[in-house]
Amino acid sequence: MLILGHAGITALVASMLFLPALAAIFGALLPDIIDKGLFLIGWFPCTRFLAHTIFFFPIAGLATYAITRNKKVAVAVSLGVIFHLIEDLNSDIPLFYPFKQYSFIDTCAFGIQLTPYIVISEIIGGLLLIYIFGFSKRFLNFRSKFWKYFRRRFSE
Repeated sequence: MLILGHAGITALVASMLFLPALAAIFGALLPDIIDKGLFLIGWFPCTRFLAHTIFFFPIAGLATYAITRNKKVAVAVSLGVIFHLIEDLNSDIPLFYPFKQYSFIDTCAFGIQLTPYIVISEIIGGLLLIYIFGFSKRFLNFRSKFWKYFRRRFSE
């Protein structure tokens, strides 16, 4: 998944949970920023390495909390990282590295393959971003109605 897919889907979930969408978007892009950046300067052997592990999301959340002292922002960043990992599950990610060794780490390269999954997720992500940020009153109305229905449905 590329930028719009990661950002749009994560922003929708964070907004529905009343978390700051921009912090969640930052968290959703953070694993690629770290791993691809360190790969390009030659420090990591792969574009999906340490920040694409299950152990990175608590580190990102704790670091965010240490910097901002805001629990909602820290949770949103952690949520963004978790959703990034979930959205990347269709490809090779070292989810449990260093406790499990992955053979693709030695042979991976930096490239973009436009599969139908990636194209569709980018379109959906872009449309979600337009809906959340471009039509925010309509989205807030939808969110309010959604949670009212949810509470009514499950409180009976």
